[in-house]
Amino acid sequence: MRKTTGFIFLIFVLLLSACSGKGGEESSYETADSEGESTEESESKSHGISEAPKQDSATEEKQDGSENTDNKMMIYQADIQLETDDYEKFTQDLDKKMNEYDAYMVETNIHKTEQGNRQGFIRLRVPQKRFQSLMTAFGEISDNLLSKNVSGRDVTKEYVDLESRLAAKEKVESRLLTFLDQASATEDLIKISQDLERVQSDIESLKGQMNYLKNQSDFSTITLSITETKVVVPKVDQKQLNTWEKTKKAFNDSLNGILQFFSFMTIFVIGYSPVLVILLGLGIILWLMKKRRSRQKESN
Repeated sequence: MRKTTGFIFLIFVLLLSACSGKGGEESSYETADSEGESTEESESKSHGISEAPKQDSATEEKQDGSENTDNKMMIYQADIQLETDDYEKFTQDLDKKMNEYDAYMVETNIHKTEQGNRQGFIRLRVPQKRFQSLMTAFGEISDNLLSKNVSGRDVTKEYVDLESRLAAKEKVESRLLTFLDQASATEDLIKISQDLERVQSDIESLKGQMNYLKNQSDFSTITLSITETKVVVPKVDQKQLNTWEKTKKAFNDSLNGILQFFSFMTIFVIGYSPVLVILLGLGIILWLMKKRRSRQKESN
């Protein structure tokens, strides 16, 4: 009897353990997620992930080693105003310098002034290591360098911060993928998929910002404002005179005017002849009556 009672008690304990383990497994994501919100910080809390992972020694050196200019990520921009006697020659020399320093043009705009001189605006990109060399080369191809404005922006801290946020987001993504593989309930699968989509969108956005900063730091931007200073003497354009052609046109216009007048009179007389005959008859009758009256007055 004691053996039977002990055996039943052992079976009851095993069943109770199995049920509690299954219930804890199904609600693991829901329990972890109930603490958080939709923000980056709440996601890391809800999934048990630290949002600020420890930085390795290389990252710490990048943050603390700002004194080392080799590790700095700088964005340089320059605005240059210059004058040249010959715009065509300047652009040809500029193309040679761009090929020499591996630069490329991203925007160009040219127009003529009222005096006939040309003004151009050119924006180009050049590798940062050749930035200063190309800036110096402009003095060789320009007759007069009016102004030069160079600005630089240190984005090292911004880039390192993006790296840190990206590492945290990727850790959250990895954890969510693990939860997704382990989840069996439909509600958990939907919620994990939504959080995973949001985190992956943040990851793509961070990567885009990092690529932009890297591109801007790898290539510097130079904007040129070019003014042509040579005196443009207008030439006599025989094509614009066209004396004989204009004379023939004036003669033909006057002849056409006369012909149109006679054509109108012919159309008017012939076309309205019935009306004109009646009006002419009435006119003659009135004239005869008036003449007769005048005669009678004279005889009296």
